[in-house]
Amino acid sequence: MSAREKATIPARLPRELLHPRHWGTWAGVGIFWLVSRLPLRWRHRAAAPLGGLAWKYNAKRRGIVLTNLQLCFPAWSQQRREEVARRHFTVMARSLLDIGQVWFASDRKIRRLTELRGWEHVEQARAEGKNIIYNVAHFAALDFGAMAIGQQEPAMGPYNAAKNPVADWLIARGRRRFGNRVFERSDGMMAYARELKRGRALYTLSDEDHGPDVSVFAPFFAEPKATLPMVGRLARLTNAAVLPLMTVFDEKAGKYQTTILPPIPGYPTGDTVADATKMNRSLEQMIEQAPEEYMWTLRLFKTRPDGGRVYNY
Repeated sequence: MSAREKATIPARLPRELLHPRHWGTWAGVGIFWLVSRLPLRWRHRAAAPLGGLAWKYNAKRRGIVLTNLQLCFPAWSQQRREEVARRHFTVMARSLLDIGQVWFASDRKIRRLTELRGWEHVEQARAEGKNIIYNVAHFAALDFGAMAIGQQEPAMGPYNAAKNPVADWLIARGRRRFGNRVFERSDGMMAYARELKRGRALYTLSDEDHGPDVSVFAPFFAEPKATLPMVGRLARLTNAAVLPLMTVFDEKAGKYQTTILPPIPGYPTGDTVADATKMNRSLEQMIEQAPEEYMWTLRLFKTRPDGGRVYNY
């Protein structure tokens, strides 16, 4: 059985989502639609004050971001960590204000808003008979990366259902634009391997902490981090090249720029910890280029080698 596309998210709007109990959510969706109609420069001017409010009033997320930065960059000054953290909240606000483009904008407008670099690495890997796995850095603009890739060659990626059914439908529908597909995570590695062997590229987000039962510990900047070994196993099983992928907003061009980097060298090795270390290092290299764009709001270190907890999580 191949990986089955998320059956609970039909392409057309289900009638049950128009029930009055969902009207409050649709009112919020309407706000996103209205914001999506505003000029790009207006949306981005609003990002700084909105990010500032989130920084001031969302103490939990502020604490997670500062804790992550302290663990990853202990040599940085407190001032530098705080500056990056504040810029990060602005970046997150900007991405939130722009997400309506993924949901509502025309394909033509999405093409104008996105730019793809490094496609030659995909072509080279294909010429060598390799399948393709994208090791996606969890940047705020990652949805625009899927849009950029899909315009060249539709890919697939795992999907976690949102609790709100309207949001669930809208997010999954947006991610399926340009022929992309979303699949249940519960299908497991072998289902993804079958799809890869059929030639469909796979998006992976390997920087989330999925707990000790499915992870190995490998360095991530200055800290050991619970890291999924599945990407290395998939690459070995399917003869896939693993290409790092990052998406950031280019202020000068006024576009979301997606960059595909060369394959992770010497990967996979067959050693799960060595492979996890190489994969984390590729993530570090992308993050170092634009640290404020990375989703530091993730609980990156919730699983600890000694079974303890990170303060502030």
